[in-house]
Parts: sequence; structure tokens; C-alpha cells
Amino acid sequence: MNANPSLQRYNLLSQLFHWSVVALMIGLVVTDKLRAGALKDTPERLEWLNLHMSLGILLFLIVIARIVWTRLSPQPAPLPGAQWTLITATLTHGLLNLATLLVPIFGYLRAASKPRMSDFFGIQIPSVTGELPWLNDAMHIFHGEPMEVFFYAVIALHVAAALWHQYYKHDGALTRMLPWGASDRTV
Repeated sequence: MNANPSLQRYNLLSQLFHWSVVALMIGLVVTDKLRAGALKDTPERLEWLNLHMSLGILLFLIVIARIVWTRLSPQPAPLPGAQWTLITATLTHGLLNLATLLVPIFGYLRAASKPRMSDFFGIQIPSVTGELPWLNDAMHIFHGEPMEVFFYAVIALHVAAALWHQYYKHDGALTRMLPWGASDRTV
């Protein structure tokens, strides 16, 4: 990260990347639940699956752009705190970035290992693996319920930390990532 102690807030593009990832994650959960609730082998189930895949690929692309942008643009310095909180924040952000990169890859491999193409908003993406039942079984772990539980835990930790900073420590952590936050707040 390009930490700049004089910056008090994240720039607008960093905020847009952050909240786009949040919106896509919500969309992924919703489309997965709707897909699971649809009857098997119906057009409705396939439509929800295709939308889920499209959102997952879009998430992957946005996260790559976000990581590149974070490396290139000045970012606010981490908020002051105990060493363990700084380590926990760094680890949590790293896990979130890693998961939002790997889970879409695992999802693609899960779909690619079946006899079907992946879909990106109507654009068919061919399989790089062909039908591989063992790979599909493995990807059920990395793009299935175990990963979903892990994701929810890391996201809950991230949200809890943001709320703790904002409402207990009153250090403006949350407003640093909101476009309408106070721009003159010192942190």
C-alpha cells in the first residue's frame, strides 16, 4: 500500500471499488440462494447460476483493479492502535483480498470441470479443464459451504472492526470509506 499520513480519507475511486465489492458480494449470496431454491434442471435455475457466475467474474476483475489501484494511488495511513490490532487489520484485509480473488477462480474451476461453459453476462467462456469429476468434487470445498462460512467469518470481523473504530474509538474509520464523510476529520 502507498500509505500517506497526510491523507485522512480514501479517494473516491477506492471507495467505489470497496462498495462495488460489497454490492457484488451481496449479489453473489442472493443469486446463490435463489439458484439453490429453484427447481433442478429448469431455465430459472440456470438463469440464476449464469447471473451468479457473471457477478463472480465481475468481482474477480474489480478486485484485481482495486489491488492495482491501491498499489498505485496514495492511501491513508492505518489508524493508530495497538500492534495486535494493526496486525489483525492487515491479516483480515489480506484474507479478504485473497478470498475475493481465489473464490471466483475456484467457482470457474467448479463450473469448468463439468460439461458446460461458464457465462459472463451472455458471453460463453470455454472450459480450460474439460470434464473432471475429481476437480469438481474438490471445488465443492473451495467454492462451497466451507468457504462460505470462512468468508462470512472474515467479513463479520471486518465489519465489527469498522463499527468498533467508528462508534467505540470514535476515530472516523468508517467515514474514511464513505463519500459523504467529513473531509476535515483528523484521525
